[in-house]
Amino acid sequence: MTQLEHRVRPFSPFWRRQFGASGIGVQAVRGVVDLPRVPAVGERDLCPDGDPAGAAALVLQGDEQGFARHARGGDLRSVLLSRLTDPRVYRQRVAVALKPTTYTFGGLALRYPVASTRADLEVVARLGARAWATLGLGDTDVLLSAVPTGSELGHAFLAAAAQASGVAALFPGDDPAEVARLSRQVAATVLAVPAAAPDRMVRSLLEERATLGSVTTVLVVGTREAPEPAATQREVAALLGRPVDVRLLWGPPDGRWMYAQDGDVLVTYPDTEVLEVVDPETGEPATPGAGGELVLTQLDVAGSALLRWRTGALLPTGLRRLPRSGGRPSVGIPLPLRAGALVPGLRLPRDGGPRGVDLRAVAAALAGRDDLVDWQVRVTRGRGLDQLLVWIAPKDRAAAERTATSVAGGVRAASGVLPTQLVVVEPAALRVPPQGALLSPRIVDLRPPAGAGAAPAA
Repeated sequence: MTQLEHRVRPFSPFWRRQFGASGIGVQAVRGVVDLPRVPAVGERDLCPDGDPAGAAALVLQGDEQGFARHARGGDLRSVLLSRLTDPRVYRQRVAVALKPTTYTFGGLALRYPVASTRADLEVVARLGARAWATLGLGDTDVLLSAVPTGSELGHAFLAAAAQASGVAALFPGDDPAEVARLSRQVAATVLAVPAAAPDRMVRSLLEERATLGSVTTVLVVGTREAPEPAATQREVAALLGRPVDVRLLWGPPDGRWMYAQDGDVLVTYPDTEVLEVVDPETGEPATPGAGGELVLTQLDVAGSALLRWRTGALLPTGLRRLPRSGGRPSVGIPLPLRAGALVPGLRLPRDGGPRGVDLRAVAAALAGRDDLVDWQVRVTRGRGLDQLLVWIAPKDRAAAERTATSVAGGVRAASGVLPTQLVVVEPAALRVPPQGALLSPRIVDLRPPAGAGAAPAA
């Protein structure tokens, strides 16, 4: 993994601290098989105090001197020659490799910028063209996007994919009246809608008298949401009164690029990334073939260094090997996935509005405590508010009150929120998981499904 030695370790303040704290040397990670030696991390590791400013430490912060010192062996000669013969060329080369020029906003519980360099943007454009090809679309298609514009991944990746594919594209934003007005001026073949409520957007466009008769493909674009494809297909087809090809385009909000749906998987890019599945409670590798949390490592990109990055998305099963495509090996993310399930937006008592709560951080505060026999985290809803309940089975029942106080403080320090209620129970009460949406054996979301009174996402 030359990227660790030549880019991440020298230029990332966050990863210098992580490697120092874990005692893992870069030399110990020589290939993909060694990656699990590096602890999987997420936004609470990056910003433990809840301040998004901590995300700056993830950005590679190199300079001209450091770039020459840490250049790979094959590049070192040309780097030194350009530095001696024409310093301007050398400075340009450093800028292309290391200087952030573009930012998109990532995060689930927090919101912070994710940096990309000019070289990174070239990678994103290339992958955008591949996603467009996966969707079966070509340069004769016309894209009309109803996705919000701005520095969000959905819009940024759509724009890069359209440009790299030579596609005519219009980005009026998510105002249904404006999108409908443009639909009457161009014969769009592809309509992009937000994943948060794709049926609502299509319904709003029809109410604004949008002309959608030429649309053959509807792209459902999301980062924090990924609706179930078959249900979305039925809803959109019912609204339009005819069958259309409905596809999901999804990527983690921190991830720079997105994945296009092909059948029951999202097609990934194994030549530019390493994907893993981990146990949501511990961050350790999941049992082969089992579902869990998706973890992302991006290769040969600078800007923000995403190494074993926990995405908060839950997969129903393990990653799937696909037939080679275009001479490349391919890996699929199985559908349906539950985007952001581990960092839900909750409207808790005493809070002014919805906030993202990192259930992984709550679990980390409970796992491994020697004063607990077992534990469980439950998210519930009642009277319009969400509840974060922590059930614990203390080893010493006589010290249950002291244990509960200690647990509450640990949860608050790790996640930034206090449990709504701590419930002391016997271990037997935790052995049978309650009915509801199991996020892991010990993390359960008992709220109604989205669309049935769910709290808005943070």
